[in-house]
Amino acid sequence: MVPEETHEGFQLRTTRIELPLDNASLDEDTQLDLLICHLFVNERRPVSALARIGLGYKRTVQALLERRVVRDRRQNPERVSYSKERPPTAA
Repeated sequence: MVPEETHEGFQLRTTRIELPLDNASLDEDTQLDLLICHLFVNERRPVSALARIGLGYKRTVQALLERRVVRDRRQNPERVSYSKERPPTAA
């Protein structure tokens, strides 16, 4: 059995991300998710660098989890929501 590859402590589910040739038909969130995954896996960019493109650490990790690029290492991942919407702020 081959040990799984890791990057920044995340177990990778894939070692290469192929971007679609025609990504103009994809919505902005999908395009951004694919870009994050591509840069993390193919270019080996750190999460902190990807978070600086304007989304923050949480959104970056969510993209990697939703696209099944990395394994979820949380204790109870089935109880976590992947909603991209921000929670309401207290007034």
